Amino acid sequence: MSVPEDPLVVSTAVGKHSRGKGLSSNLDVKMGIRKTKILRKEAKIVSGVERAARSEILLVEDSGGIEVDEGEHTLQLKQFDITKKIDIASATKGFHLSLDEFGPYKLRYTNNGRYLVLGGRKGHIAAFDWVTKNLMCEIGVRESVHDVVWLHNENMFAAAQKEWTYIYDNQGIEIHCLKSMDRVINLDFLPYHFLLVGGHQSGYLSWVDVSIGKIVSQFNARSGPVAIMTTNPANAVVHCGHTNGTVSLWAPTVRKSLASILCHGCPLSAVAVDNVGRLMATSGRDGSMRIWDLRNSYTPLLSVKVGISSLLQFSQRGLLAMATSTDAMIFSEVSHKTKPYLKHVANSQISSMQFCPFEDVLGVGTNRGFDSVIVPGAGEPNFDALERNPYQSKGQRCEAEIKGLLEKIQPELITLDNNILGEVDTHAVSSSLDKKPNYVKKKDIQLAHRKKRKNAKLPKIKEGLRTELNLKLAKSEHQTKKREEQSKKTIQMSDDDPLSRFAKKSK
Repeated sequence: MSVPEDPLVVSTAVGKHSRGKGLSSNLDVKMGIRKTKILRKEAKIVSGVERAARSEILLVEDSGGIEVDEGEHTLQLKQFDITKKIDIASATKGFHLSLDEFGPYKLRYTNNGRYLVLGGRKGHIAAFDWVTKNLMCEIGVRESVHDVVWLHNENMFAAAQKEWTYIYDNQGIEIHCLKSMDRVINLDFLPYHFLLVGGHQSGYLSWVDVSIGKIVSQFNARSGPVAIMTTNPANAVVHCGHTNGTVSLWAPTVRKSLASILCHGCPLSAVAVDNVGRLMATSGRDGSMRIWDLRNSYTPLLSVKVGISSLLQFSQRGLLAMATSTDAMIFSEVSHKTKPYLKHVANSQISSMQFCPFEDVLGVGTNRGFDSVIVPGAGEPNFDALERNPYQSKGQRCEAEIKGLLEKIQPELITLDNNILGEVDTHAVSSSLDKKPNYVKKKDIQLAHRKKRKNAKLPKIKEGLRTELNLKLAKSEHQTKKREEQSKKTIQMSDDDPLSRFAKKSK
């Protein structure tokens, strides 16, 4: 795609929004009308890319960051030092919840980053607006909770409990019990497909469509318990880490793994994929962390010894958080720098982590509560209100839910390469044409002439007689019905007359 001559449109911005070189470069269409339609569509796509690149001038919000004096490093800063230098509204986003009795805790933010749900291993579940600190619900389920996840909005969330998976509303009322998803230890949700993904203790993988309440797919991955699981936000492929050092990629329509990547020579401890589906981070039991390129070659870009990390998480701006025991280290520019950007020390062992969307906040769940850690430069400063709006009203939420259901992506479209969805399957067409024989002799058509006969009018005569007979039968049936109705009326009239018993009876 050519770079426009408009000076307001920067070439890098055009490259970020580009959808490829298109079909106009090697167009070989004979029909003029079809060719005109394709060229007109290409022109609209180019115009849309230019407008998207030009609209970046209107994005007035910039991502945050930390600037230190010469000779200092951001790794020396603590949360107390950061909160002193920022405004009061941002400082209130860093806090600690002391929950000593029901840990360790799993946490999950909504897609718009406004609401938070916590699930304690000993049965405590709480959902609240973490910005205003307004509690939505708090329940005790009296059994172990292994994972929690929000569904398409803040009205429903799922909890993987000891036996089955339950779905609750924002008031803590149980809506559904998914008995087909039993002994689940990992949960995730695909918002554009309305699919709830579960990894079982028995090694099974499950995809449940929450819009219709049916299981899309469920099969055994044959690699042991699914203890390490994450999803690629770019193509909705599930990444599972195994004890043999490999990462397998799964889709609901294929019972075999789409790909298997040997990442470490030891068991894996954590796997994470960035928001654009370009990088994958893996950590092994040998203390090494590696960054992989998921676009083409699945080659390692970086390998560094950082210790055994139990959790890995990417932010919207590309920061990588790694948890080792009680320490949470954040790396910036993971493919170039190996020194951490920030470090947070929790009061107990870290059990879960997630960056809050559109906020410079890292949520850390521990054995003794929850920490909200301020990480400048982690969140995306500009959001699309039609896509994910942190300030949406009730009407906007209902409209977004209806639009999401109408535009729901089918599970059959989950593939490793999203570019093939808009292409023509020339291989299938050519293979079907190759199977056909090149030449087939046409069959001779045998014409049998009808023989002449003397009684040619006989069929017409028979048809006329048959029609006349049908009319007579219909007329007789009508007359018999009429007689029966008249007799019924006379009997009824005689029964109604009280003096009818004195009347002479006909012999």
